[in-house]
Amino acid sequence: MKMIFKTIFLFVFVSTVLQAHSMIKNSTDIKKSGKPIMVLFSTKTCPYCEVFKKDIKEHKELNSLAKDFEIYEIKRDEQHDYTMWGKKTNLKTLEMTFAIKATPNTIIFDKTGRKIWQVPGYADPTIMVPYLKFVKGLDSGKYDITKWKEYLRQEGIIK
Repeated sequence: MKMIFKTIFLFVFVSTVLQAHSMIKNSTDIKKSGKPIMVLFSTKTCPYCEVFKKDIKEHKELNSLAKDFEIYEIKRDEQHDYTMWGKKTNLKTLEMTFAIKATPNTIIFDKTGRKIWQVPGYADPTIMVPYLKFVKGLDSGKYDITKWKEYLRQEGIIK
């Protein structure tokens, strides 16, 4: 009986971990698909990158919102050529374009590929949820890009 319980527990645990990681694409082809896009720059030795990925998996509201985004992970310690919006590029050019100096560094684009937010460092779900809601609301017409400061004040992110 213990063996059956252990097997079921292991299956559920592995399934949960795989589901979260399947939301985050480790692809060198970053493309628009009609959904907003989140790009996470990370490294293998970045503990806060792992915390953020765990947040996406386990925080109920963040997980629900993240399902409406294409999420790509760019590992800074792996040299690859990339394609972003159909244009060939490489890791160094992406790092320079987005001024990536440390990880995690998360960039959130609307569905057209327009950069809306860049979050250097770890941001817990109380910060990330409003950012994702705003971008999702931009795409649906609920929010206006020129009113972003007003929105962040209403959400208590800034004063």
